[in-house]
Amino acid sequence: GAAQTSGGSDMRLWIIGLALRLVFQAVAAGHGATTSSPVELAQSLIRCNTISGGNERAPLEQLARILADAGFTVSFDAYDPANPQRCSLSARLRPNSGQPALCLCGHIDTVPLGAADWRMPPFEGSIVNNLLYGRGSSDMKSGVAAMVCAATRMAGQMHGDLVLHIYGGEETGCEGSFHMAAQPQYLNNIEAVIVGEPTSCLPLCGHKGALWLTCKTTGVTAHASMPHKGDNALAKILPFANAMCAYTLGGQHPQLGSGTCVVSTLHSGSNSNSVPDSAAMTIDMRTVPQHDHAQILAAVTGIAGPHISVGATLDIPAVWTDPCHPWMEHAFDALTPLLGKRPQVATVQFFTDAAALRPRLPDIPIMILGPGAPSLAHQVDEHCPVDQISLAAEMYAALLADWCA
Repeated sequence: GAAQTSGGSDMRLWIIGLALRLVFQAVAAGHGATTSSPVELAQSLIRCNTISGGNERAPLEQLARILADAGFTVSFDAYDPANPQRCSLSARLRPNSGQPALCLCGHIDTVPLGAADWRMPPFEGSIVNNLLYGRGSSDMKSGVAAMVCAATRMAGQMHGDLVLHIYGGEETGCEGSFHMAAQPQYLNNIEAVIVGEPTSCLPLCGHKGALWLTCKTTGVTAHASMPHKGDNALAKILPFANAMCAYTLGGQHPQLGSGTCVVSTLHSGSNSNSVPDSAAMTIDMRTVPQHDHAQILAAVTGIAGPHISVGATLDIPAVWTDPCHPWMEHAFDALTPLLGKRPQVATVQFFTDAAALRPRLPDIPIMILGPGAPSLAHQVDEHCPVDQISLAAEMYAALLADWCA
């Protein structure tokens, strides 16, 4: 039995290697898809300003043309009725095949630039010392570019379906991915997912969830010299704020660790000589798979008491895939030659669009894998190593070849 398993694994890796050689030989000979290199495509995407709330459609239309030329059926999903430029893209290679599909996904929007000056222009896609600079270079236009290039180059080798989802609105609470995930046709036959967020090209098995709460109370204003005539809203909320500063989430995950709770903002009043008649605070909780968000919300509401309202502004579950899942084992095998050693089990603290897919596809494996360092996301002078962009494209191609095998 052991010998048969080893032989099957060797044969699968040989098939993967052969498929990749054929594909890259075809590209070198000029017979591949019409995409530019992953680095050039990443530069082109960076030159599009897609700060959340703006024009996401322009770069998505560019990607749609590339994918359509490679044989994909492409559609757009507008998730903001007030702004048709805020949308996501879905591309399927063989939408009517009925075969299990691998889904590559990521987001095209970015966070704002911040108040500090950039040393490098944020929308030029400049390369200096083998680093690609620009807003979204790590988070995550380089990952999107690598995925699109790998998908178009491998399209001719795929005998089943292949899905790409490029979302808008991730930075504003995964708006695009949640909107698309609520429509079953976009998830049809998906059996595994790769999310191209920045991981320094190391495969990750999951991330924490997020529960953001907004808590409010009201009072009656009065002149600060006559506080007995008012009802101080700040005084009402301060004991609750102190209680939440000491609040802990029980439970420990072997890879994701423990949950966290942070009182992140507190606002009250409008001038120094009046009793404040309103107060509001926000709470940021990061959760692990064993946490039930509904139970947490009920517990916090109980602590707040009847005079403080508590509501969730973001409710995203944790994502975790057992590394012993058969597809994860296959994927780690396929990535080992490119990494030089077998990947270690690892996770990340920030959330991704995988959180929108997990409730709808509770049993499928999800891997997070992409170029760029997580620590550079949202930073001034954000950048991504050029070598990682090319490596990520090779990794995605290897995973597609493994899916075929």
